[in-house]
Amino acid sequence: MPPADTAAATTAPAVVTVGPGDDLAAAISGTNRASVSRSSTPATAALPTSESATLHTSPAVTASPSDAPEAAALAVLATAVPIEGFREGLLGVSGPAGAHVWPVIIADTPDSRQRGLMGVADFAALGGYAAMVFVFPDDTGGAFWMRDTPLPLRITFVAADGSVVSGADMVPCLAPTPADECERHFAARPYRLAIEHPVGPEYDLGLADADFVEVTVE
Repeated sequence: MPPADTAAATTAPAVVTVGPGDDLAAAISGTNRASVSRSSTPATAALPTSESATLHTSPAVTASPSDAPEAAALAVLATAVPIEGFREGLLGVSGPAGAHVWPVIIADTPDSRQRGLMGVADFAALGGYAAMVFVFPDDTGGAFWMRDTPLPLRITFVAADGSVVSGADMVPCLAPTPADECERHFAARPYRLAIEHPVGPEYDLGLADADFVEVTVE
């Protein structure tokens, strides 16, 4: 989670329309991996006009029978109950191992970003999500810390063009350690998304060598 005083944006956004013609699967893999259905009224996401859109908003996503990764992710979203104050979505990761889609928890409000995974000791108990994605409306350079977060986490920062900025392993910082002694984790350059997941091979999402990352907020 980001400390309250380190989440300031560094650039002003332009509005990019995300409409019925946009396809999550095509964007992450260049192939027909899933069909994305949206309402006739486009949603909007704040993104720089000079960079590719990595954030989409979709009322409904359906997978074809042959799209096992999407089907598995959508099955999680259909049954899991999001934490109060958070939303859920799909994380698309494309890299040398191919394209993958993961079900994720979305923190896209000031309150949810500030709370993050504080107090969560068993990530699997949250319902089968692969990660928590912090979504920012603008580019930011804010730091993250692990205050009152008992679960060791890996964080990956992603730029607005879908490229991976940097990542770090983060260790818990619990009482009685003073808050001002908790380590701050900064990205190597401004980022738009921050992805947290537990440390360990079972939570490897392919982000370390990803070519393109995006998130669809349900």
